[in-house]
Amino acid sequence: MATTGSERLAESERWLVELFEHHADAVFNVAYRVTWSAADAEDVLQESFVQAFLHRADLRDPARARPWVLSIAYRQALMCCRARRESPTDPSLLDPRPDRAGDPLDAVVNGERAGMVREAIGRLSEDLRAAVVLRDAEGLPLREVAEILGIGLSATKMRVARAREQLRAALGEVL
Repeated sequence: MATTGSERLAESERWLVELFEHHADAVFNVAYRVTWSAADAEDVLQESFVQAFLHRADLRDPARARPWVLSIAYRQALMCCRARRESPTDPSLLDPRPDRAGDPLDAVVNGERAGMVREAIGRLSEDLRAAVVLRDAEGLPLREVAEILGIGLSATKMRVARAREQLRAALGEVL
C-alpha cells in the first residue's frame, strides 16, 4: 500500500523531532563555541534543524546523522559570524557563559577556571577553535571533525594539536 502525503509528512516530522532530541545540545554547543553568543547560538540551532529538515534527502546514512547535522550547524554558525563582522569578538566583551545547561566544558571545569578556559578558547583562531571544540568538547572522532570542517584528516589532526598547544600555553598551570 502506498503512503499518502500526510503519512510522509508525519514520518518526516517524527524524524526531525528525534534528530533534535538526540543532537540539539551538541548543535548548540558547536554554535556557541563558534559565535560566542547564546542568542546567536539559539538562532543557529533553529536554522540548523530547519536546514536539516529541508535537506533530509541528502543524508544517505542515518547512522551519520550527528556529523551531518553538526556540519550544518558549523556552516550556519560561520555564516552568522560573517553576517556580524562589525560586532565585537573580544571574549571579554561577550556573554560569559551560555544560557543552556549541559555545556560539556562547564561540566568538566567549574567556576573561575571555566571562565579562563572559555577566554582561552575564544582567543583561538576560528579554524582552531572549531576543531578543538568538535574534537574535545563534543568528543567527535577525528574523521567526523574532518568531515564537518570539510578538510583532510591530517589537517584536522594538525588543527586540534595546534589548538591544544595554544590552550596549554595560555592556561599554563591553571588546570
